[in-house]
Amino acid sequence: MPVKLNIPLPSKGLVVDRPGEFVDTRSLTNTWNMDVRRNLIQKRVGTMAIGSSLGERIMRYFELVVGTTTRLIRVGLTEVEALNKATSTWASVTASAMTGTIDTPISYTFPLLAGAKIAVFTNGTDAIRKISAAGNDASLGGTPPKAKYVKAVGPYLVLGYITDGGNTYYSRVQWSETGDPETWSGGNAGSIDLIEDPGNITGFGLFGNHLAVHKHESIYVGQLVSTADVFRFDRRPTGIGTAAEATIANLPNGEHVFLAYDGIHTFDGSFAPLIEAPIQEEIRDSVNPAAIHRSFGLVIEEIGEYWCAVPLGNSEIPDTIYKYSWKTGQVYKDVRANMTAMSLYINTSETTWDSMAGTWDSQTTAWDSASFQSSSKRIVFGDSSGNSTYLVNGTSSDNGTAISANFETKDFNANDYGLPDLDTMMRWKGIEMWATGSTVTVEYSIDGGESWVAAGTKTLGSYYPTDASPINVYVDVVSSRIRFRFSNGTVNETFLIKKYQVEATSREARK
Repeated sequence: MPVKLNIPLPSKGLVVDRPGEFVDTRSLTNTWNMDVRRNLIQKRVGTMAIGSSLGERIMRYFELVVGTTTRLIRVGLTEVEALNKATSTWASVTASAMTGTIDTPISYTFPLLAGAKIAVFTNGTDAIRKISAAGNDASLGGTPPKAKYVKAVGPYLVLGYITDGGNTYYSRVQWSETGDPETWSGGNAGSIDLIEDPGNITGFGLFGNHLAVHKHESIYVGQLVSTADVFRFDRRPTGIGTAAEATIANLPNGEHVFLAYDGIHTFDGSFAPLIEAPIQEEIRDSVNPAAIHRSFGLVIEEIGEYWCAVPLGNSEIPDTIYKYSWKTGQVYKDVRANMTAMSLYINTSETTWDSMAGTWDSQTTAWDSASFQSSSKRIVFGDSSGNSTYLVNGTSSDNGTAISANFETKDFNANDYGLPDLDTMMRWKGIEMWATGSTVTVEYSIDGGESWVAAGTKTLGSYYPTDASPINVYVDVVSSRIRFRFSNGTVNETFLIKKYQVEATSREARK
């Protein structure tokens, strides 16, 4: 008699560190462009354009917030633009063309100048720049040295990886006069070379009130002191540091998180372990070491996730996003073609249902969602062509381009049905599923995902089927294992699945 294995939801995250038959029934062996929210797994939402193209690769976004004034800035290879949020238009604020390359990432921070918060940014090649909440881009005064990294720490602007007088000081940290980021000599201005190990500085992060200075194989923790030294730095022998400063982000628990060559780590001030997620081997084995420094990350507190964009294989663009939930330890991933930057920015207008993208039936967000309100955070993406887009609930395409989304189950086998012999042959009859949306294509594989057989494409409705009338997808195949793939790659289409069942009967053991 056929036995139905009920899978309430494949919600245990992506697992790629073991063969598919040894994965938990509620885990996935492969996935991209899927979200797991409120005990549903669904094709991720899409994006819409914000204004016109920059006309060149977008290197970084940052938002300057001064009181009730917010200013979103995008920085390219040569240009700097600010967004008029009321009209969704970009305007140049470039004082003079920058001379960066795709291999000179942008570092930014927000110090005080004459008591007012400003943004300071650098590409490590040109003079350090500043921008106020109302003004244009300009060179930072006081003739500071060039630097790859900048960070505001208390009343000081701190620079790292210094070029001065034609010489480069790969391990040097230098800071301004107290409360004056445009004074670089005299008073409390000073510098120190962190040479306890020979590595170059690879980025700055904040750890509480301390400055974390990363190298590839260590992290130095700097704290302000009341002596003439101003800063004291202690080396933490973590054995690892960031490979890309833009991946460093602060978690709500006070730790910071970052990407290294062997995967994603957290840092608690003393130790920097890998996060406990079964995707580290994939990053370590697949990351492009020649482009890893172009990676970037983002903490999205509203959903409890850290997104880390990484270039895999021969990709020179960090177009794969690992989405790590620090609450559950689970990881999923997205693929966004040509993506080169992402950030959060404050939404200044309220979204109404009449202005929502898509149909009412396509909405998967609560009517009173905070994401619709003014002062909520939006996620903005930039690409290599200079386009800016933002994530929009109810949208099922990326600025008119189809989103290809899929998830692959584990390799189901006899053990999942309570049989002791993993190699017992099973006759697989098909699946029952409860889904809504547009359409979903179902395929199966009996060789661990090496090849796939189409099982059917199902048209879905606006409501879930009743418990007694599920959507049936039939197969008839004998093998010791099987995995299923659910997918949709059609523009303006989506699907949600809340549960499914795999039906099978046991046969003889393999000889």
